[in-house]
Amino acid sequence: MHEIKDDVNVRAVTKFGLGLAGGIIVAAFLMWFLFDRFSARETQQSPKPERMEAINPQKEPPEPRLQPNPPMELKEFRAGEDAILNNYAWIDPDKGIVRIPVARAMELVAKEGL
Repeated sequence: MHEIKDDVNVRAVTKFGLGLAGGIIVAAFLMWFLFDRFSARETQQSPKPERMEAINPQKEPPEPRLQPNPPMELKEFRAGEDAILNNYAWIDPDKGIVRIPVARAMELVAKEGL
């Protein structure tokens, strides 16, 4: 009878897998140690930030400040834009420059051209 020979060396594959797993574990612990060292060094070298109240309690914080009511401010902003785009207004009365609504400007351009 013929002797059956395995195509795969199970012992070599097992050793490789265990070695790979061990290398990954060692690398993970080394990275953890390295990041821990970096974090400790950064904590020692960086000054603690001052609180705004400690600097000057009456002064407002620097720009940009948080909006107390963003939806309402956006509504007011858009209302102002709509007023500019949809109403007549003088730009420079001395030179006779007038702002006209966008819809009217489009009508004039369509009718008379540029």
